[in-house]
Amino acid sequence: MGSSHVVAFCPGQISGYFLPVISENPDESGSCGAGLVISEGVKVTASRNPVSSVDVYQTDRTGMPNKIAESSNIIMNLLDALDVSASITTCCHLPIGCGYGMSAAALLGATHALNRLFQFGMNEHECARLAHRLEVMERSGLGDVSGCQGGGFVVRVTPGPDGEIYRTMDTRSIFAITISPIKTSSVLSSPEQIEKFKRAYPTTIPKTLDEFMTVARKFAEGTGLITEDVRNILLKCDAHGIPASMTMLGNGVFATGRDAEKILSGFGNVYRLSLSPGGPRILHGEYLS
Repeated sequence: MGSSHVVAFCPGQISGYFLPVISENPDESGSCGAGLVISEGVKVTASRNPVSSVDVYQTDRTGMPNKIAESSNIIMNLLDALDVSASITTCCHLPIGCGYGMSAAALLGATHALNRLFQFGMNEHECARLAHRLEVMERSGLGDVSGCQGGGFVVRVTPGPDGEIYRTMDTRSIFAITISPIKTSSVLSSPEQIEKFKRAYPTTIPKTLDEFMTVARKFAEGTGLITEDVRNILLKCDAHGIPASMTMLGNGVFATGRDAEKILSGFGNVYRLSLSPGGPRILHGEYLS
């Protein structure tokens, strides 16, 4: 018995701070850092098809899906790595390339969907390891897959899905706003920027969401990446005592606190998020005898 199509979901992640770690071995590459695995993510539908294709959708404020791309290099690389042909459709609400880990969520979700569709028998960790290798080689991100393989507030002490990772939960809402994308690969390929990350990287590990917000803001200030638009939002948050920092890597802000949504709404559309209790999961699968 085999599947005709499988639907999977993978949560995204807001990274607060990170330090790239590059090694000749992709399994030992990635990043250390911390982030928030969020309730919003990517739904992936994988269907058997002799000709491989990838369609990327994003829903608008009304929930209507709009096609924004008809290709994805990294998901096509995934299909090649697994030596299968399939039609892949990804759908998310949060913007891609804006610091919400949507690319990694799509990749990890597609890995789980294809694993179930073609009955490869990989466990959750093996799916994460494969997706991580592809993420590192594509330089589309270095730590989001490792974070998204589980839920909660996550601290990656050492890089990769096999690394030392701590997770805790917090029930408070997180609010986020996006101005524009940042091309991750261009930032990660800059030796000067990597040096700034090293100097700004914290020496202590945050144990709570409050500590994380403080450490993330200090890191953002040290990276030199804060734009004028982000600075204006952060200053407004500071004036109202709202913990806030810059989404890494995206030209936007995330914040917590009772008045955070009200303050951020003065600058544009606000996403109200919560921490995801877990990582990727299979939502649906139809079977052929």
